[in-house]
Amino acid sequence: MDERPMASETSLAREIFGPLGGIVECGAALRGETVAEFVTIRRTELDRILAAVRDIGRFHPPTMDIVDQLGYLREHDVPVTSLLLWSGCIEEFSPELGGAEAVRRMARMGTDLQLTHLLHALVGTASFRAPQDVQANAATIVEVLETAASLGSPAHARTAREVFLMWRAAFLPGVLMPASTSPEAAKRYFRTYAHTLEAALDT
Repeated sequence: MDERPMASETSLAREIFGPLGGIVECGAALRGETVAEFVTIRRTELDRILAAVRDIGRFHPPTMDIVDQLGYLREHDVPVTSLLLWSGCIEEFSPELGGAEAVRRMARMGTDLQLTHLLHALVGTASFRAPQDVQANAATIVEVLETAASLGSPAHARTAREVFLMWRAAFLPGVLMPASTSPEAAKRYFRTYAHTLEAALDT
């Protein structure tokens, strides 16, 4: 019997598109660009990420349309409060929140944090939607991480391996520890993906 809990295609997609939106907004802030400029310049990379997400999740066209509905890839203002949330409130909420140093710190932290959230969502989606294709999915996940990590400032470049290590330390124990409420099937899938990604990124 399949022990995996039911997760809707829509909810899985939103778990991916949210962090991707954070990466875009933080990346635009780091580079001093508007969201429209950021997206236009990196349209090829973003399209490659979205195509990979579609394949990993076996998502249908209406599900992929959610990314447009969320509006992260269209021109919009990015208030400093958004950066504060993307970064996990690394800065104190104060009148100095909009200062250049605070913005830089929030955008850098936000990029790191949302990259790990993106990886977590990708592994979860792969586990739910196509658990039998671990090797192929892991290779695609690595490609997504490499592309997504390149979207930020060159001065704050991350590698896919760095993102994996951050995710493994910060997120994986919450799934795998005995006290976790995650189903045993989910633990098996996440552990398998962690091992497969480690092997792929250590070569």
